Amino acid sequence: MKQFKTLVCGVLVLCCSFLCFGCGPITTNITLGTYEINMAEEGTFTPLPSGAGYSLKIENTNLILKGTIPYSEELIIGEETLSAGHIIAIRFKPSSTIVLDDETSFKTTKLDNAEDWNEYGKDNVESDGSIVWLTKVSKESDVQIKIKWNKDFEEVTYTLSVDETATLTEMPAE
Repeated sequence: MKQFKTLVCGVLVLCCSFLCFGCGPITTNITLGTYEINMAEEGTFTPLPSGAGYSLKIENTNLILKGTIPYSEELIIGEETLSAGHIIAIRFKPSSTIVLDDETSFKTTKLDNAEDWNEYGKDNVESDGSIVWLTKVSKESDVQIKIKWNKDFEEVTYTLSVDETATLTEMPAE
């Protein structure tokens, strides 16, 4: 009987490893941060330090902003412009090395029409394999990002919302 239990446990461990490291869902590290554009129009993502005044609570695919969310000036990235407001930067990075392919994509809800999507391919993935999502947030509506790492993985939709107790800082007086 002891050998049977050992055999069953071994099979279960093997099956679980295949699911976790083979074709199963990919684990994604999610980090809240800031994004700065330099003079050469290249961007740099910096993880948010502890004690920054706001944070990201992660509940599976639900991302919830808490604390005091700062007001940001207009952000121009290449040909895209995010008008001034509460701009958030979140980095999604696979926890293991993956191969990007023609099915690698991510889509973000358009700010002026939540029913429509901006679509990006593998050329928009950072050199370290991560995706940096820059978006404006409000208490009135959630925003979403859909990520498909490659042909072997299903598309995952993350929803970002602002906690009802969070504070959105006012636009600075001119």
